Amino acid sequence: MTKNVEFLKYEGPNLPKDILQRILYFLSQEDVVRTSVLSKSWHYTWCTRPNLDFLDTTFKDETFKGNKQKFLSVVDNTLQRYCDQRLRVEEFHLCISLDNSDQKSDALHLEKWIQTLADMCTKKFRLSIRTGSSPGFVRFPPVVFGAESVLEDLHVEDFYLDQKAIERIVPFKHLRSLRLERVCIDDEIFETIISNCPSIETLVVHKCKRLKTIKVSRLHNLKDFFFREYAITRGEELCRIEFHPTSLETIDIRYGNLWFHKGAEFRNLNDLSLGDVELSLDNLSSCKFPSLEYLKFSGCPGLKGITVFIDAPNILRFEYEGNFIPSISFATTTSGEWDSEIHISYRLSEVTSSWFLELHELLKSLSQSEISLNINQYPMDDEHIIQENINLVQDNGCNKLVVVERLRVRCHLSSFSFVLNGALSICRPRNIGDYYLYSYSTLESDMKVIECLWKILMERENGNEDEFAQLLFRDLDEVSLEICVRDRDLWHATTLSELPNYRLQRGHHNTRFALKWRET
Repeated sequence: MTKNVEFLKYEGPNLPKDILQRILYFLSQEDVVRTSVLSKSWHYTWCTRPNLDFLDTTFKDETFKGNKQKFLSVVDNTLQRYCDQRLRVEEFHLCISLDNSDQKSDALHLEKWIQTLADMCTKKFRLSIRTGSSPGFVRFPPVVFGAESVLEDLHVEDFYLDQKAIERIVPFKHLRSLRLERVCIDDEIFETIISNCPSIETLVVHKCKRLKTIKVSRLHNLKDFFFREYAITRGEELCRIEFHPTSLETIDIRYGNLWFHKGAEFRNLNDLSLGDVELSLDNLSSCKFPSLEYLKFSGCPGLKGITVFIDAPNILRFEYEGNFIPSISFATTTSGEWDSEIHISYRLSEVTSSWFLELHELLKSLSQSEISLNINQYPMDDEHIIQENINLVQDNGCNKLVVVERLRVRCHLSSFSFVLNGALSICRPRNIGDYYLYSYSTLESDMKVIECLWKILMERENGNEDEFAQLLFRDLDEVSLEICVRDRDLWHATTLSELPNYRLQRGHHNTRFALKWRET
Protein backbone atom coordinates (compact mmCIF):
# COMPACT_ATOMS: atom_id res chain seq x y z
CA MET A 1 0.00 0.00 0.00
CA THR A 2 1.47 3.35 -0.99
CA LYS A 3 2.04 6.26 1.37
CA ASN A 4 -0.79 8.14 -0.37
CA VAL A 5 -3.31 5.43 0.42
CA GLU A 6 -1.93 4.92 3.95
CA PHE A 7 -2.57 8.59 4.68
CA LEU A 8 -6.07 8.46 3.21
CA LYS A 9 -6.95 5.44 5.34
CA TYR A 10 -6.97 7.63 8.44
CA GLU A 11 -7.87 11.07 7.10
CA GLY A 12 -10.34 10.21 4.33
CA PRO A 13 -13.52 9.36 6.31
CA ASN A 14 -13.59 12.88 7.79
CA LEU A 15 -13.55 14.65 4.44
CA PRO A 16 -16.60 15.79 2.39
CA LYS A 17 -17.65 13.73 -0.64
CA ASP A 18 -16.56 16.39 -3.16
CA ILE A 19 -13.09 16.52 -1.59
CA LEU A 20 -12.80 12.73 -1.65
CA GLN A 21 -13.68 12.62 -5.34
CA ARG A 22 -11.20 15.39 -6.05
CA ILE A 23 -8.47 13.40 -4.30
CA LEU A 24 -9.25 10.31 -6.38
CA TYR A 25 -8.99 12.41 -9.52
CA PHE A 26 -5.25 12.90 -8.94
CA LEU A 27 -4.42 9.33 -7.88
CA SER A 28 -3.13 6.60 -10.17
CA GLN A 29 -5.55 3.86 -11.25
CA GLU A 30 -3.87 1.38 -8.87
CA ASP A 31 -4.20 3.72 -5.88
CA VAL A 32 -7.82 4.50 -6.74
CA VAL A 33 -8.65 0.79 -6.61
CA ARG A 34 -6.81 0.39 -3.30
CA THR A 35 -8.81 3.16 -1.63
CA SER A 36 -12.06 1.23 -2.14
CA VAL A 37 -11.13 -1.21 0.64
CA LEU A 38 -10.27 1.44 3.23
CA SER A 39 -13.78 2.26 4.44
CA LYS A 40 -17.41 2.47 3.35
CA SER A 41 -17.03 6.16 2.52
CA TRP A 42 -14.03 5.45 0.32
CA HIS A 43 -15.79 2.52 -1.35
CA TYR A 44 -18.81 4.69 -2.13
CA THR A 45 -16.56 7.47 -3.46
CA TRP A 46 -14.72 5.00 -5.66
CA CYS A 47 -18.01 3.65 -7.06
CA THR A 48 -19.35 7.13 -7.86
CA ARG A 49 -16.23 9.00 -8.96
CA PRO A 50 -16.82 11.26 -12.02
CA ASN A 51 -13.62 10.29 -13.83
CA LEU A 52 -13.21 6.73 -15.12
CA ASP A 53 -9.89 5.35 -16.31
CA PHE A 54 -9.78 1.91 -17.96
CA LEU A 55 -6.40 0.71 -19.22
CA ASP A 56 -6.19 -2.95 -20.12
CA THR A 57 -2.44 -2.87 -19.53
CA THR A 58 -2.70 -1.70 -15.92
CA PHE A 59 -5.17 -4.23 -14.60
CA LYS A 60 -2.47 -5.92 -12.52
CA ASP A 61 -4.76 -8.13 -10.44
CA GLU A 62 -4.52 -11.81 -11.41
CA THR A 63 -8.29 -11.91 -11.88
CA PHE A 64 -8.00 -9.73 -14.96
CA LYS A 65 -4.49 -10.35 -16.17
CA GLY A 66 -4.58 -11.73 -19.69
CA ASN A 67 -8.37 -12.05 -19.72
CA LYS A 68 -9.81 -9.71 -22.35
CA GLN A 69 -13.45 -10.68 -21.75
CA LYS A 70 -13.30 -9.84 -18.06
CA PHE A 71 -11.83 -6.44 -18.86
CA LEU A 72 -14.65 -5.75 -21.33
CA SER A 73 -17.15 -6.90 -18.74
CA VAL A 74 -15.78 -4.51 -16.12
CA VAL A 75 -16.13 -1.55 -18.50
CA ASP A 76 -19.63 -2.69 -19.53
CA ASN A 77 -20.88 -3.15 -15.98
CA THR A 78 -19.39 0.10 -14.73
CA LEU A 79 -21.01 2.20 -17.44
CA GLN A 80 -24.33 0.41 -16.97
CA ARG A 81 -24.24 1.08 -13.23
CA TYR A 82 -23.55 4.76 -13.81
CA CYS A 83 -26.51 4.94 -16.20
CA ASP A 84 -28.85 3.11 -13.82
CA GLN A 85 -27.91 5.34 -10.90
CA ARG A 86 -27.84 8.46 -13.06
CA LEU A 87 -24.30 9.23 -12.00
CA ARG A 88 -22.27 11.73 -13.98
CA VAL A 89 -19.12 10.86 -15.93
CA GLU A 90 -17.11 14.00 -16.56
CA GLU A 91 -13.99 12.27 -17.90
CA PHE A 92 -13.57 8.85 -19.47
CA HIS A 93 -10.26 7.36 -20.59
CA LEU A 94 -10.12 4.01 -22.37
CA CYS A 95 -6.95 2.25 -23.49
CA ILE A 96 -7.64 -1.01 -25.31
CA SER A 97 -5.94 -3.49 -27.67
CA LEU A 98 -7.76 -4.99 -30.64
CA ASP A 99 -6.87 -7.70 -33.14
CA ASN A 100 -8.52 -9.54 -36.01
CA SER A 101 -9.67 -12.50 -33.92
CA ASP A 102 -12.33 -10.61 -31.97
CA GLN A 103 -12.63 -7.34 -33.85
CA LYS A 104 -16.38 -7.64 -34.47
CA SER A 105 -17.11 -8.17 -30.79
CA ASP A 106 -14.77 -5.35 -29.79
CA ALA A 107 -16.39 -3.01 -32.30
CA LEU A 108 -19.82 -3.70 -30.79
CA HIS A 109 -18.50 -2.88 -27.34
CA LEU A 110 -16.89 0.32 -28.59
CA GLU A 111 -20.06 1.41 -30.36
CA LYS A 112 -22.10 0.82 -27.22
CA TRP A 113 -19.68 2.66 -24.96
CA ILE A 114 -19.29 5.64 -27.28
CA GLN A 115 -23.06 6.04 -27.54
CA THR A 116 -23.47 5.71 -23.78
CA LEU A 117 -20.90 8.42 -23.13
CA ALA A 118 -22.64 10.71 -25.63
CA ASP A 119 -25.99 10.13 -23.90
CA MET A 120 -24.40 10.90 -20.53
CA CYS A 121 -22.97 14.20 -21.87
CA THR A 122 -19.44 13.25 -20.88
CA LYS A 123 -17.23 16.32 -21.06
CA LYS A 124 -13.90 14.66 -21.82
CA PHE A 125 -13.39 11.36 -23.63
CA ARG A 126 -9.90 10.01 -24.39
CA LEU A 127 -9.44 6.85 -26.43
CA SER A 128 -6.17 4.97 -26.97
CA ILE A 129 -6.69 2.12 -29.39
CA ARG A 130 -3.96 -0.15 -30.71
CA THR A 131 -3.35 -3.62 -32.08
CA GLY A 132 -0.93 -6.27 -30.93
CA SER A 133 -0.25 -7.25 -34.55
CA SER A 134 2.40 -5.83 -36.86
CA PRO A 135 1.60 -2.31 -38.14
CA GLY A 136 -0.96 -2.21 -40.94
CA PHE A 137 -2.39 -5.74 -40.60
CA VAL A 138 -5.57 -4.93 -38.65
CA ARG A 139 -8.26 -2.65 -40.10
CA PHE A 140 -9.41 0.21 -37.92
CA PRO A 141 -13.03 -0.25 -36.71
CA PRO A 142 -15.41 2.19 -38.50
CA VAL A 143 -17.41 2.70 -35.30
CA VAL A 144 -14.82 5.11 -33.87
CA PHE A 145 -15.24 7.69 -36.64
CA GLY A 146 -18.87 6.83 -37.30
CA ALA A 147 -20.47 7.67 -33.96
CA GLU A 148 -21.13 11.16 -32.69
CA SER A 149 -19.29 11.60 -29.42
CA VAL A 150 -17.60 14.02 -27.09
CA LEU A 151 -14.21 12.50 -27.91
CA GLU A 152 -11.44 14.98 -27.09
CA ASP A 153 -8.33 12.84 -27.39
CA LEU A 154 -7.75 9.99 -29.88
CA HIS A 155 -4.58 7.89 -29.96
CA VAL A 156 -4.35 5.21 -32.68
CA GLU A 157 -1.48 2.72 -33.00
CA ASP A 158 -0.54 0.09 -35.61
CA PHE A 159 -3.85 0.00 -37.55
CA TYR A 160 -4.62 0.11 -41.24
CA LEU A 161 -6.93 3.06 -41.91
CA ASP A 162 -8.69 2.49 -45.23
CA GLN A 163 -11.83 3.88 -46.85
CA LYS A 164 -14.01 1.57 -44.78
CA ALA A 165 -12.66 3.10 -41.56
CA ILE A 166 -14.15 6.49 -42.52
CA GLU A 167 -17.20 5.42 -44.54
CA ARG A 168 -19.54 6.71 -41.80
CA ILE A 169 -17.37 9.55 -40.54
CA VAL A 170 -19.12 12.38 -38.72
CA PRO A 171 -17.68 15.74 -37.61
CA PHE A 172 -15.67 15.57 -34.40
CA LYS A 173 -16.24 19.05 -33.05
CA HIS A 174 -14.71 18.31 -29.65
CA LEU A 175 -11.54 16.50 -30.71
CA ARG A 176 -8.53 18.46 -29.44
CA SER A 177 -5.73 15.92 -29.78
CA LEU A 178 -5.06 13.32 -32.50
CA ARG A 179 -2.10 10.94 -32.38
CA LEU A 180 -1.43 8.49 -35.22
CA GLU A 181 1.44 6.11 -34.58
CA ARG A 182 2.72 3.44 -36.98
CA VAL A 183 -0.56 3.43 -38.89
CA CYS A 184 -0.93 2.71 -42.58
CA ILE A 185 -2.88 5.57 -44.14
CA ASP A 186 -3.17 7.25 -47.56
CA ASP A 187 -3.21 11.00 -48.12
CA GLU A 188 -6.92 11.05 -49.02
CA ILE A 189 -7.96 9.22 -45.84
CA PHE A 190 -5.82 11.49 -43.71
CA GLU A 191 -7.28 14.59 -45.37
CA THR A 192 -10.84 13.35 -44.78
CA ILE A 193 -10.18 12.75 -41.10
CA ILE A 194 -8.50 16.13 -40.62
CA SER A 195 -11.28 18.00 -42.41
CA ASN A 196 -13.79 16.53 -39.96
CA CYS A 197 -11.76 17.54 -36.90
CA PRO A 198 -11.65 21.36 -37.08
CA SER A 199 -10.82 21.88 -33.39
CA ILE A 200 -7.56 19.92 -33.26
CA GLU A 201 -4.90 21.66 -31.17
CA THR A 202 -2.32 18.85 -30.97
CA LEU A 203 -1.46 16.63 -33.95
CA VAL A 204 1.11 13.83 -33.67
CA VAL A 205 2.04 11.74 -36.72
CA HIS A 206 4.74 9.18 -35.98
CA LYS A 207 6.16 6.62 -38.41
CA CYS A 208 3.05 6.32 -40.57
CA LYS A 209 3.30 4.36 -43.82
CA ARG A 210 2.10 5.60 -47.25
CA LEU A 211 1.60 9.18 -46.11
CA LYS A 212 3.18 11.50 -48.70
CA THR A 213 1.59 14.88 -48.06
CA ILE A 214 0.21 16.55 -44.96
CA LYS A 215 -1.85 19.69 -45.51
CA VAL A 216 -3.36 21.07 -42.35
CA SER A 217 -3.80 24.69 -43.37
CA ARG A 218 -7.48 24.50 -42.40
CA LEU A 219 -6.69 23.61 -38.79
CA HIS A 220 -6.83 27.17 -37.51
CA ASN A 221 -6.65 26.03 -33.87
CA LEU A 222 -3.58 23.82 -34.30
CA LYS A 223 -0.98 24.65 -31.65
CA ASP A 224 1.40 21.69 -31.46
CA PHE A 225 2.56 19.56 -34.41
CA PHE A 226 4.89 16.57 -34.08
CA PHE A 227 6.05 14.44 -37.01
CA ARG A 228 8.42 11.48 -37.38
CA GLU A 229 8.82 9.66 -40.69
CA TYR A 230 8.79 5.89 -41.04
CA ALA A 231 12.03 4.23 -42.17
CA ILE A 232 12.60 5.23 -45.79
CA THR A 233 14.81 3.77 -48.48
CA ARG A 234 17.52 5.71 -50.26
CA GLY A 235 16.07 8.02 -52.89
CA GLU A 236 12.54 7.90 -51.48
CA GLU A 237 10.94 11.31 -51.12
CA LEU A 238 10.13 12.56 -47.63
CA CYS A 239 6.59 13.50 -46.65
CA ARG A 240 5.78 17.11 -47.59
CA ILE A 241 4.17 19.17 -44.83
CA GLU A 242 2.20 22.41 -45.19
CA PHE A 243 0.15 24.20 -42.56
CA HIS A 244 -1.35 27.50 -41.47
CA PRO A 245 1.28 29.25 -39.35
CA THR A 246 -0.76 31.69 -37.28
CA SER A 247 -1.89 29.48 -34.40
CA LEU A 248 1.14 27.17 -34.16
CA GLU A 249 3.17 27.21 -30.94
CA THR A 250 5.32 24.07 -31.38
CA ILE A 251 6.70 22.41 -34.54
CA ASP A 252 8.83 19.28 -34.17
CA ILE A 253 9.65 17.47 -37.43
CA ARG A 254 12.07 14.61 -38.09
CA TYR A 255 12.54 13.16 -41.58
CA GLY A 256 9.90 15.34 -43.18
CA ASN A 257 9.94 18.26 -45.62
CA LEU A 258 8.39 21.34 -44.08
CA TRP A 259 7.37 23.91 -46.65
CA PHE A 260 7.83 27.49 -45.45
CA HIS A 261 5.76 29.95 -47.47
CA LYS A 262 7.70 33.07 -48.32
CA GLY A 263 7.00 35.93 -45.93
CA ALA A 264 4.95 33.82 -43.50
CA GLU A 265 4.58 35.15 -39.96
CA PHE A 266 4.61 32.54 -37.22
CA ARG A 267 3.38 34.97 -34.63
CA ASN A 268 2.74 32.41 -31.86
CA LEU A 269 5.49 29.88 -32.59
CA ASN A 270 7.57 29.27 -29.47
CA ASP A 271 9.47 26.08 -30.30
CA LEU A 272 10.80 25.00 -33.73
CA SER A 273 12.80 21.77 -34.07
CA LEU A 274 13.74 20.41 -37.52
CA GLY A 275 15.68 17.21 -38.10
CA ASP A 276 16.90 15.76 -41.42
CA VAL A 277 14.77 18.13 -43.49
CA GLU A 278 15.94 17.82 -47.11
CA LEU A 279 13.86 20.56 -48.72
CA SER A 280 15.71 23.87 -49.06
CA LEU A 281 15.07 26.15 -46.11
CA ASP A 282 15.95 29.41 -47.87
CA ASN A 283 12.42 30.75 -47.36
CA LEU A 284 13.14 30.87 -43.63
CA SER A 285 14.93 34.17 -44.17
CA SER A 286 11.71 35.88 -45.23
CA CYS A 287 9.65 34.50 -42.33
CA LYS A 288 9.06 36.24 -39.01
CA PHE A 289 9.18 34.52 -35.63
CA PRO A 290 8.34 37.21 -33.06
CA SER A 291 7.63 34.69 -30.25
CA LEU A 292 10.25 32.03 -31.03
CA GLU A 293 12.34 31.06 -27.98
CA TYR A 294 13.81 27.68 -28.95
CA LEU A 295 15.23 26.73 -32.37
CA LYS A 296 16.98 23.48 -33.28
CA PHE A 297 18.38 22.14 -36.55
CA SER A 298 19.63 18.56 -36.58
CA GLY A 299 21.22 17.09 -39.71
CA CYS A 300 19.26 19.27 -42.15
CA PRO A 301 20.56 19.02 -45.75
CA GLY A 302 18.12 21.82 -46.58
CA LEU A 303 20.59 24.28 -44.98
CA LYS A 304 23.46 23.38 -47.30
CA GLY A 305 24.67 26.00 -49.74
CA ILE A 306 22.36 28.77 -48.52
CA THR A 307 22.56 31.68 -46.10
CA VAL A 308 19.72 31.80 -43.59
CA PHE A 309 18.66 34.83 -41.57
CA ILE A 310 16.45 34.14 -38.55
CA ASP A 311 14.16 36.98 -37.49
CA ALA A 312 13.53 35.86 -33.90
CA PRO A 313 14.08 38.80 -31.53
CA ASN A 314 13.04 36.80 -28.45
CA ILE A 315 15.23 33.74 -28.99
CA LEU A 316 16.48 32.08 -25.79
CA ARG A 317 18.23 28.97 -27.12
CA PHE A 318 19.61 27.81 -30.46
CA GLU A 319 20.96 24.32 -31.18
CA TYR A 320 22.64 22.92 -34.27
CA GLU A 321 23.85 19.38 -34.95
CA GLY A 322 25.28 18.40 -38.31
CA ASN A 323 28.20 17.27 -40.45
CA PHE A 324 28.62 20.61 -42.22
CA ILE A 325 28.93 24.21 -41.08
CA PRO A 326 25.78 26.20 -41.86
CA SER A 327 25.58 29.89 -42.67
CA ILE A 328 23.08 31.23 -40.14
CA SER A 329 22.62 34.65 -38.58
CA PHE A 330 20.09 36.13 -36.18
CA ALA A 331 18.33 39.45 -35.96
CA THR A 332 19.26 41.67 -33.05
CA THR A 333 17.62 40.12 -30.02
CA THR A 334 15.55 41.85 -27.36
CA SER A 335 15.46 38.84 -25.06
CA GLY A 336 18.78 39.65 -23.36
CA GLU A 337 20.85 36.57 -22.56
CA TRP A 338 20.47 33.53 -24.79
CA ASP A 339 22.39 30.31 -25.41
CA SER A 340 23.61 28.52 -28.50
CA GLU A 341 24.94 24.96 -28.61
CA ILE A 342 26.80 23.79 -31.71
CA HIS A 343 27.74 20.18 -32.49
CA ILE A 344 29.85 19.78 -35.64
CA SER A 345 30.82 16.28 -36.80
CA TYR A 346 33.66 16.03 -39.30
CA ARG A 347 36.12 13.84 -41.15
CA LEU A 348 39.70 14.86 -40.63
CA SER A 349 40.29 15.19 -44.37
CA GLU A 350 37.70 18.02 -44.40
CA VAL A 351 39.44 20.09 -41.74
CA THR A 352 41.38 22.84 -43.50
CA SER A 353 41.96 26.56 -42.97
CA SER A 354 38.79 27.34 -44.94
CA TRP A 355 36.82 24.92 -42.73
CA PHE A 356 37.86 26.82 -39.61
CA LEU A 357 37.15 30.15 -41.29
CA GLU A 358 33.59 28.98 -42.01
CA LEU A 359 33.26 27.94 -38.39
CA HIS A 360 34.55 31.35 -37.31
CA GLU A 361 31.84 33.05 -39.38
CA LEU A 362 29.18 30.95 -37.67
CA LEU A 363 30.57 31.79 -34.23
CA LYS A 364 30.62 35.50 -35.10
CA SER A 365 26.96 35.37 -36.07
CA LEU A 366 26.20 33.80 -32.67
CA SER A 367 28.45 36.10 -30.64
CA GLN A 368 25.45 37.75 -28.97
CA SER A 369 24.80 34.43 -27.23
CA GLU A 370 26.64 32.26 -24.73
CA ILE A 371 28.20 29.65 -27.02
CA SER A 372 28.94 26.00 -26.37
CA LEU A 373 31.02 24.53 -29.22
CA ASN A 374 31.45 20.78 -29.70
CA ILE A 375 33.78 19.52 -32.47
CA ASN A 376 33.48 15.76 -32.95
CA GLN A 377 35.40 13.49 -35.33
CA TYR A 378 33.44 10.57 -36.78
CA PRO A 379 34.29 7.44 -34.73
CA MET A 380 35.06 5.34 -37.84
CA ASP A 381 37.06 8.07 -39.56
CA ASP A 382 40.53 6.92 -40.59
CA GLU A 383 43.41 8.72 -38.95
CA HIS A 384 45.45 11.04 -41.14
CA ILE A 385 48.98 12.30 -40.78
CA ILE A 386 48.90 15.98 -39.88
CA GLN A 387 51.26 17.97 -42.04
CA GLU A 388 51.23 21.27 -40.17
CA ASN A 389 49.29 23.40 -37.75
CA ILE A 390 46.54 25.64 -39.01
CA ASN A 391 47.71 29.10 -38.03
CA LEU A 392 44.85 31.49 -38.64
CA VAL A 393 46.13 33.85 -35.96
CA GLN A 394 49.43 34.53 -37.73
CA ASP A 395 47.72 34.61 -41.11
CA ASN A 396 45.26 37.24 -39.83
CA GLY A 397 42.48 35.00 -41.07
CA CYS A 398 40.33 35.95 -38.08
CA ASN A 399 40.26 39.63 -37.17
CA LYS A 400 38.33 39.07 -33.96
CA LEU A 401 38.37 35.90 -31.89
CA VAL A 402 34.93 34.95 -30.60
CA VAL A 403 34.38 34.32 -26.90
CA VAL A 404 33.06 30.79 -26.34
CA GLU A 405 31.77 29.65 -22.97
CA ARG A 406 32.70 26.02 -23.51
CA LEU A 407 34.80 24.22 -26.12
CA ARG A 408 34.81 20.46 -26.35
CA VAL A 409 36.93 18.53 -28.86
CA ARG A 410 36.53 14.80 -29.45
CA CYS A 411 38.84 13.13 -31.96
CA HIS A 412 41.69 10.67 -32.40
CA LEU A 413 44.43 11.53 -29.94
CA SER A 414 46.97 11.78 -32.77
CA SER A 415 45.06 14.74 -34.25
CA PHE A 416 43.89 16.33 -31.01
CA SER A 417 46.53 19.09 -30.90
CA PHE A 418 45.90 19.88 -34.56
CA VAL A 419 42.13 20.33 -34.11
CA LEU A 420 42.51 22.16 -30.78
CA ASN A 421 45.01 24.62 -32.27
CA GLY A 422 42.65 25.31 -35.16
CA ALA A 423 39.79 25.97 -32.74
CA LEU A 424 41.93 28.27 -30.58
CA SER A 425 42.85 30.22 -33.72
CA ILE A 426 39.23 31.33 -34.11
CA CYS A 427 37.82 31.52 -30.57
CA ARG A 428 38.64 32.24 -26.94
CA PRO A 429 37.05 29.53 -24.78
CA ARG A 430 36.46 30.20 -21.10
CA ASN A 431 36.35 26.46 -20.49
CA ILE A 432 37.61 23.39 -22.35
CA GLY A 433 35.63 20.26 -21.37
CA ASP A 434 33.46 18.53 -20.11
CA TYR A 435 35.38 15.27 -19.95
CA TYR A 436 34.07 12.49 -17.77
CA LEU A 437 35.41 10.44 -14.91
CA TYR A 438 33.35 7.51 -13.61
CA SER A 439 33.63 5.82 -10.24
CA TYR A 440 35.68 2.61 -10.17
CA SER A 441 36.64 3.13 -13.81
CA THR A 442 37.95 5.84 -16.06
CA LEU A 443 36.99 6.32 -19.66
CA GLU A 444 40.42 5.77 -21.16
CA SER A 445 39.87 8.08 -24.09
CA ASP A 446 38.70 10.94 -21.87
CA MET A 447 41.58 10.44 -19.43
CA LYS A 448 44.09 10.57 -22.27
CA VAL A 449 42.47 13.75 -23.56
CA ILE A 450 42.77 15.31 -20.10
CA GLU A 451 46.44 14.33 -19.93
CA CYS A 452 47.02 15.73 -23.41
CA LEU A 453 45.33 19.02 -22.52
CA TRP A 454 47.31 19.23 -19.29
CA LYS A 455 50.53 18.90 -21.25
CA ILE A 456 49.52 21.45 -23.91
CA LEU A 457 48.19 24.08 -21.52
CA MET A 458 50.74 23.70 -18.76
CA GLU A 459 53.81 23.71 -21.04
CA ARG A 460 53.30 27.43 -21.50
CA GLU A 461 54.18 27.87 -17.81
CA ASN A 462 57.37 25.83 -18.20
CA GLY A 463 58.54 27.81 -21.20
CA ASN A 464 58.59 24.71 -23.41
CA GLU A 465 56.12 25.95 -25.99
CA ASP A 466 57.09 26.36 -29.62
CA GLU A 467 56.72 29.56 -31.62
CA PHE A 468 53.21 28.68 -32.78
CA ALA A 469 52.04 27.89 -29.24
CA GLN A 470 53.56 31.15 -27.99
CA LEU A 471 51.47 33.01 -30.53
CA LEU A 472 48.36 30.97 -29.77
CA PHE A 473 48.55 31.45 -25.99
CA ARG A 474 49.99 34.95 -25.90
CA ASP A 475 46.84 36.35 -24.27
CA LEU A 476 46.28 33.45 -21.86
CA ASP A 477 46.79 34.50 -18.23
CA GLU A 478 45.61 31.57 -16.14
CA VAL A 479 44.72 27.90 -16.55
CA SER A 480 43.28 25.58 -13.92
CA LEU A 481 41.97 22.03 -14.00
CA GLU A 482 38.56 21.81 -12.31
CA ILE A 483 36.29 18.96 -11.32
CA CYS A 484 32.60 18.86 -10.52
CA VAL A 485 31.42 16.27 -8.03
CA ARG A 486 27.78 15.28 -8.58
CA ASP A 487 26.41 18.84 -8.74
CA ARG A 488 27.43 20.29 -12.10
CA ASP A 489 27.28 23.84 -10.72
CA LEU A 490 29.93 23.30 -8.05
CA TRP A 491 33.37 23.26 -9.64
CA HIS A 492 36.63 23.31 -7.71
CA ALA A 493 40.31 23.23 -8.65
CA THR A 494 42.27 19.98 -8.74
CA THR A 495 45.43 18.56 -10.30
CA LEU A 496 46.14 15.74 -12.69
CA SER A 497 47.68 13.64 -9.93
CA GLU A 498 44.54 13.95 -7.79
CA LEU A 499 42.11 12.66 -10.43
CA PRO A 500 42.57 8.93 -9.63
CA ASN A 501 41.26 9.60 -6.11
CA TYR A 502 37.86 10.49 -7.52
CA ARG A 503 37.53 7.05 -9.07
CA LEU A 504 36.90 5.68 -5.58
CA GLN A 505 33.94 7.99 -5.01
CA ARG A 506 30.40 7.10 -5.99
CA GLY A 507 28.76 8.81 -8.95
CA HIS A 508 30.35 10.32 -12.02
CA HIS A 509 32.32 13.52 -12.26
CA ASN A 510 33.03 16.09 -14.93
CA THR A 511 36.36 17.77 -15.54
CA ARG A 512 37.25 20.90 -17.44
CA PHE A 513 40.08 23.36 -17.92
CA ALA A 514 39.13 26.92 -16.92
CA LEU A 515 40.96 29.55 -18.98
CA LYS A 516 41.35 33.23 -18.21
CA TRP A 517 42.36 35.42 -21.15
CA ARG A 518 43.65 39.00 -21.15
CA GLU A 519 41.31 41.58 -22.61
CA THR A 520 42.50 42.65 -26.06
